Amino acid sequence: MGKVTLELSESEMRDLAEVCAMALTVLGQAMPDGRNPRADAWQKLLIDIVKAGRTVPGIARDMELNPDCGYWFFKRPYIENAFYSDVLDEYRDSSFWEELVARLANRTLVEWYGQEAVENLDAEERAARISAMEKTLWKEVSRYGVDRLMFMLGPDES
Repeated sequence: MGKVTLELSESEMRDLAEVCAMALTVLGQAMPDGRNPRADAWQKLLIDIVKAGRTVPGIARDMELNPDCGYWFFKRPYIENAFYSDVLDEYRDSSFWEELVARLANRTLVEWYGQEAVENLDAEERAARISAMEKTLWKEVSRYGVDRLMFMLGPDES
C-alpha cells in the first residue's frame, strides 16, 4: 500500500494535532497498561501526527518534548487554553454524572427489591425500572450535584 499525502493549512494542521493530542489523552486513560496491539498502533500513529505538527513553525512554538515518554506534545499553558481541553473536561464531567446516576439507580433497585429479584426481572422490566430511577436521580444531581447524596459505610468500614 502506498503513502497518502495530505495538504493542510496551518490552522487545519493545528486542529489535527490537537485532535490527536486529545485522542492520546483518552487512549492513555482508557488503556493505561499499554498492552493492546491495536492501542499501540493507534498511539504510534497519533504520536507521529502530533510530531508532524511540530514541523509547522506556528505550531512548533506551542510544543515541547515530553521527557517522560520521549514524544512531542503541546506545552501545559497551551493545553490549559486549548479547545480540546474544554472538550475533554466536558466529556469527563458528563461521563462521571452518567456513570454515577446509572450505578446509583441500579444499586437502589437492588436495595429495594434484592439482588435476586432484580436479576430475575426480564430485560425490558429491569430497563424500565432503572430508567425511572435514573430520571429521578438526574433531577436530583442536576439540581444539587452531590450535595444531598449520602454515602453510608457499614459498621466495620468506619
